[in-house]
Amino acid sequence: METLYDHVLGLLRGLRGAGRAEDADALLAALTQACNPREVLSELRYAVSEVDEAGLSPELVVAKRGLLDEVEAQWKLLP
Repeated sequence: METLYDHVLGLLRGLRGAGRAEDADALLAALTQACNPREVLSELRYAVSEVDEAGLSPELVVAKRGLLDEVEAQWKLLP
């Protein structure tokens, strides 16, 4: 999960820096309001997929897609 958190924090910083505070807030809420790994992944999957790529820098698009890939990888590891 450490890799997942690194991806989340990187995307959070990038979204805030790009003036996308609403997206960053939704991502942070998804990370902090869930109780167990399954809920965290589910909430992150939804929050990240809701981030509109229009207007994002290429780096943030890569960060978003990387986070989604990591969420899916972690999901497969759940018991």
